[in-house]
Amino acid sequence: MRKFVILPVVVIWLAGCATTSVPSGPAKEFQEAAVSVKEKRYNEAVAAYKKIAADSPRSALAADALYEIALVHLFHDNPRKEYAQAIRTFEEFLKLHPDNKRAPEAQNWIYILRTIQELKKNNEQLNM
Repeated sequence: MRKFVILPVVVIWLAGCATTSVPSGPAKEFQEAAVSVKEKRYNEAVAAYKKIAADSPRSALAADALYEIALVHLFHDNPRKEYAQAIRTFEEFLKLHPDNKRAPEAQNWIYILRTIQELKKNNEQLNM
């Protein structure tokens, strides 16, 4: 009978000892950068993502950071949109991470952004 009482107590105790995985290092920095984006602190987010990308340029996290930098430059409510910078960042992403699962998306973004720039230039010429 005692074995049955001790077992649930041990199980409960072990469950209480389990720790949740709290990210640290670059993973934590990445999460903090994402929070900066949500809070519309775009310059801080870009700086944090750039640090991650520079610290380990060939890592998967660096690839994600580069991709996110480019997206921040495109954000609909970013008052300082920079399409040209987004293109350069997507190109850097593709150069460093050509086999990344998001590579086709980056190529599409580059095409779209170049088309927008060309249309804007054509529009300006027509309005002269």
